[in-house]
Parts: sequence; C-alpha cells; structure tokens
Amino acid sequence: MSGRRRWAPIKLGVLEPLSGPVKYFGDNCVAGLRFALERINGSGGVLGRELELVLADSELSADVAATRATDLVLDGKVDLLVVSTGSHVGAAVSQVAARHKKLFVSTGAEARELTGREFFETTFRCCLNTDMHAGALAVYFARLASRKFTTFYLLHQDYNFGRAAADGFKRMFSRIKAATQRIVGEEYHPLQTVRDFGPYIAKIMASGAEVVITSDWGQDLRLLLQDGASLGWQTTVGGFFLNDPTLLASAGRAAIGHATAMEYLVTVDTPENEEFLRAWGARYPDAPLLYRYPDFGSARSYYAATWLAEVIARAGSVETRALIRAWEGSRLRTAWGEVEMRAGDHQMLTPGYVAEIVAPDHIPPGARSFGAQFPCAGPATKISKADLTIPLTETGNPRYA
Repeated sequence: MSGRRRWAPIKLGVLEPLSGPVKYFGDNCVAGLRFALERINGSGGVLGRELELVLADSELSADVAATRATDLVLDGKVDLLVVSTGSHVGAAVSQVAARHKKLFVSTGAEARELTGREFFETTFRCCLNTDMHAGALAVYFARLASRKFTTFYLLHQDYNFGRAAADGFKRMFSRIKAATQRIVGEEYHPLQTVRDFGPYIAKIMASGAEVVITSDWGQDLRLLLQDGASLGWQTTVGGFFLNDPTLLASAGRAAIGHATAMEYLVTVDTPENEEFLRAWGARYPDAPLLYRYPDFGSARSYYAATWLAEVIARAGSVETRALIRAWEGSRLRTAWGEVEMRAGDHQMLTPGYVAEIVAPDHIPPGARSFGAQFPCAGPATKISKADLTIPLTETGNPRYA
C-alpha cells in the first residue's frame, strides 16, 4: 500500500470552462498545461512521480467551481488546484484551497484582490494582475506609442475583474500621464450579455476619446470592435485580450490598429521564444485555431506548470508548507524573460508586452503567426518589470496594510 501511495501521480485539479460559449478559453489553457506535463513526465517526472491533470468544468460560475473544487480535493484527492479563466472563479477556488490547506495556482485569474486584500498564503499567481496588466497599457499609451494620445475612456465588464482593471489603469495613469492627458469617461456594462454596443460607442465618440481602455474579452470584445468599426469610430482600443486568435478571426479588419497587452505575445523576440514556438508547433502540428500558437492563455499556463514542477522538486514533497517556502522568492526563465515569485504576496513579477494588431501584409511573411488569414499582433514593445511592479504597500494585501 505504502509503495503504491508513494509512486502515485501528483494530481493537479484544474477548473476551467469546458462547456458553453467560452469553452475555447478553457481549452486554450488546458493545451498549455498538457504540453508542459508531457515534457516534464517525458523527462522522468518530479520526485520519481508523474504529474497528472484532473479536469473539472467550472461553467464560469463561482458557485459551481467551489463545489467542484471541493469534490476534487475530497474525492479526487488532488494535490493542488489551478484556475486560469475567471477572476470570480479564481476567488472561489482560492477559498476552497485555503480551507483544505492546498496550494492554489492562478495562471490567468487576474483580479488584484487574489494577491491583495483577499490573499491567502496558499495562493500563488503566475500571471499579471489587473494593476500590472492595466499598467502596461498606461505606460504604452502615455509614453511609448508612436502617436501622442491625450483623451482616454474606460469601458469594462461590470464584475470584480473589470472594476479592478479600471482602478489599476487609473492608479498608474495618474502617476505617469502628461499634463495634457486625461480620462474623459468611465462606464461598465453587463458581462457577456450585451447584444449591441452602439449606445456605448455613441457615448465614447461624443466624449472625444482617442483611446478606449478595456479589459473586455470574448464576445463582448468582438462586438465592441465590430460595432465601433461599423459606426465609423476613429478610436484606438487598448485591450487586455486582443491577442485571442478566435476573436481576431471573427473581428477581422475591425481589429486593425488597436493594441493588446499581455506578459507574453507570440511576437516576443527572444531565443527562448523561438525554441518554445518550434516545440509547440511540433507538439500541436494540426491544432485548432484556438491553440495553434501558444498565445492568449496557453503560454502562461505552460510556464506555470513548468515552474510548479521545479518548486515541487526543490521542496522535495507536495506538502503545502514546503511548497510555499520553496516558491517564495524563486525565479524562472520564460520565453518572454525572467520572472520572480514575490515572497510578500505570491505575485509573479514580470515584464510585459504591448503590440498593435496589424494586417497580415504589414508583417514579414516569416513572422505571420496565422499566415494571411486575418490580422494579428505585430512586433511586441517591452514594458519593463520595474515599470509593472506594484509596491507591496499598495497592493491591499493584509500583510502590508
């Protein structure tokens, strides 16, 4: 019995939307996790044990996710819990993990509260948070964009992620903006239920805004771009998730000229990214559009699992306290640069990137991620780790209140 327990796989309980209209988000993230685990297991696993994914459908519902996370812990005997899609889902699952003294890893749930005022010592975040993600856009539009923009409008989905994203932009923008730059409007809309963005676009155009900052994703972002183009707006969107290939394929030319920010973009120009893209293409030669390339959420899921494996090896076990000690302060070299797990709040510190969405014929043929099918991200502009790092005393984390 003891021998079988010792060599049993290390189980990662993963909660993603695996059904419904945003299933492709979950599939994208799972592709990154699966590839990482295959490479880890192919090299002998960790501590002589394989890593195993145990998937559950969150249905993008906090209540459903909490119930299924509890089932994964009590019945599935998972060793830790992982969420990428949905900050409200991440918040619910982080509570389950803390209650059962299991590690919780966010590979995409970004709301600042997870490592801020709702922090549990069992929570680790392997992605930008909303302050950092919004900060990348603030730095880009205030300092680095080729055109000098002066008027900004905030439009976000009305839930904790959207509200946190707007607050993060306002904080960073207020610090670095020029005297002539200002926010001229701020509005929130229902999550994934708007059918016509015309009224919102009319307000944006009437405000004279040159830039719309939005953390919208999925259908909301697609409709915003398409409705804006059809109404003839001349506004530039600065978005969190315009590197979503499914969205780009649907939006087409309506996406051109807008900008997207993320910790990783496929156009990051590093030797590590070249190797990563080659390996990804070899693993997924006939992949569907949503993870043909490791863009959107799949790259950060891949590196979160890779980092976790290193942490388990360093800890020498999957005991939660040992994992916490091993992960705090550790570093990892990724395809986009070196990242660090800050000990104080378990937030990944990382550089970020912003890229403009351009037509395929404006990208060198060898750099066209999706061929000539539809517009995609052009060259990536780096935002330094220092520019994106939020001081611990400003995170809301109760350790530093």
